[in-house]
Amino acid sequence: MKIVVQLITLSLLLLLIDANQYCDNLVRECNANFKTRCLLNFTINNCCDLKLFSSPSGIYKLRKGAFDTGNGYCDMDNAEGGWLVIQRNKKDSKVNFSRKWKDYEEGFGDVKSEFWYGLKQLRCLVERGQWEMRVDYQTSSKAWAYIHYTQFSIGSASDEYPLMVGGFTGIGSNTFATSNNMKFTTVDNENDKWSGGNCAARYASGWWFNSCHGINPNQRPPYPSLLFVEMKIRPKNCITQ
Repeated sequence: MKIVVQLITLSLLLLLIDANQYCDNLVRECNANFKTRCLLNFTINNCCDLKLFSSPSGIYKLRKGAFDTGNGYCDMDNAEGGWLVIQRNKKDSKVNFSRKWKDYEEGFGDVKSEFWYGLKQLRCLVERGQWEMRVDYQTSSKAWAYIHYTQFSIGSASDEYPLMVGGFTGIGSNTFATSNNMKFTTVDNENDKWSGGNCAARYASGWWFNSCHGINPNQRPPYPSLLFVEMKIRPKNCITQ
């Protein structure tokens, strides 16, 4: 009964507290004996919050302040964890990535398998603070590699969500360089620089196209001939929290 009262009390507090206080309340109210139950019943601000509980990778409900931003897959295993997966695609994916602008804004697919998180939700998450991005992928030779950007953000909806990345590291090539500062393009909203037509129509996928070259995780199979690709982001201060 005591635990039920604690959970009800915390759920009421969530309507009143500032987002910065959210994790403090989770830690205080959810002791180690009931942390799994607590995490199943309450939302978190972002995947980095889960590091407080040494939580496993999996699907969690996310929020930003008082606003629900939906379910997200948190990668707690790679590079010290705390990553929100925002895209996943593989060679034999059955998810259709040839979608119109509205679908890419809202998101589609299944976070348990292949999906696109959604430009609106991405913008909501990264419009404040500093974020970084990691891309894990498997090549056609079945070798695993990753690329990492210490700076990641996207612009507003009114500017058609331009991508901004910087601070490249990793064991792959700087494949996002050609997409930097490009607006998002879909089959029904062209913003690329290709004079021959619409890159999204040519490759049956939405992306931050320049001239249709460079990496494109959303086509099938993911370019360049990848077996698997997964994009993920986290706050830059995550590993120091």
